[in-house]
Amino acid sequence: MNVAMDQVERLQREFDIERVDGFGLDPPLMGADLARASIKLTPAHSTAASIIIAFTSFPAVIIRSGLLLDLTFPECGCDACGAIAESEVQRLTEVIEDVVSGRFRESIRIPLWVDAEETWELWSPTHRTGGGVRIARSRARALVGRSRRTYWSPWPLR
Repeated sequence: MNVAMDQVERLQREFDIERVDGFGLDPPLMGADLARASIKLTPAHSTAASIIIAFTSFPAVIIRSGLLLDLTFPECGCDACGAIAESEVQRLTEVIEDVVSGRFRESIRIPLWVDAEETWELWSPTHRTGGGVRIARSRARALVGRSRRTYWSPWPLR
């Protein structure tokens, strides 16, 4: 949790953003067992993706960004997986850095007869990661504005 709070403080110093703390900032997080209020960081430019950081009682941190990106740190909490704190700190830092640097894109595909699919990708010179989820066609149509692909812009500096 301290690492996430350190990141929030750094982002506030470096970028032109608005910070809002509270419960209920994001409907998908309403069912999570939150340990404290979530933090939403919204860049001054609407073409840049906001970040919501939620703190669960697991203990875990959930990062939500863009249309549907939803990542949990640690990725798994079971003893068998044995997530190493240092690698999770690095992963969390990379995700945040990729989003604020504009190295984040999402796309939504809405086939004719089956559920839609949202995919995302984050990258830098040293790594590339991505994933996707199936979503209801109605939700996908609601998320799709003029484009089915979103290339998020870098956050504006202070």
